[in-house]
Order: sequence, then C-alpha cells, then structure tokens
Amino acid sequence: MSSGWERIRLRVETGETLEPAMPKDTRTLSTHILDTSLGKAAVDVPLTVYRLLENQQWQELKQAVTDKDGRASQLLETNDFKSGIYKLQFNVQKYYDHLGVECFYPFIEIVVKCVAGQHYHIPLLLSPFGYTTYRGT
Repeated sequence: MSSGWERIRLRVETGETLEPAMPKDTRTLSTHILDTSLGKAAVDVPLTVYRLLENQQWQELKQAVTDKDGRASQLLETNDFKSGIYKLQFNVQKYYDHLGVECFYPFIEIVVKCVAGQHYHIPLLLSPFGYTTYRGT
C-alpha cells in the first residue's frame, strides 16, 4: 500500500489532477475565498452575481453562499453565461460580523470581462482591512 505522499508525488509526476476536469459545456464562473488573517477558507460568505446590460444597468443573476471550503462553484448555468461584463459582490461585513471582527470593506465588488465558453475562476484573498484577487484556473 502506498503512502499519501507517494500518491501525491505520482499525481504531480503524471499530471493527474485531484479534481475531475470540468466538462466544456458547464464552464462559466466560480469563486473561492480564503481568509488570510485566519489562514483558512471563508465559509458562509453571501455573494451576488450581476451582468451589465446594454443600458449600463446591473441585472442580478444569482445569489449564493460560499461552502465549507470557501467555494461557490458553477455560479451560472451555461445557457445564462454570455460574453459581457460581470460583477461579483461579496458581503464580507456579514462574514466578519459573524466572527465578531471589525472590517473596513463591508462589500467587495469585483468586475470582470468574460467570453462565453470559457471558465472564469475568481479567487478572493481576504482580511479585515484588505483584499486581493486575480484570475484563477
């Protein structure tokens, strides 16, 4: 029987992924929040996804909450995911209120330009007085 480290080494050497690849027909938008002040996933963070319409108004598409791993996957159905400008609004005030921690940013809004047919993973690294984001994989 091989050890856990040997299995991980073999996965790295062979390029095997730990999670199954996402089928092309389900690629849309996902996020992952890590609370860097605690060194762990930010659980139960409410978030809302919007799309910018031609009249420059935001259309609410979905509300979600991060899971036990700080993730919100497949935020939109493939048929609803069109090329355009999207906004993810994170209610971090509610998250930090639950922890009894003061925070500076009550909401964090990340606006991204997306092309249909591609997957966009938007990680958020969070602390009570700062945050950063990038396009993940």
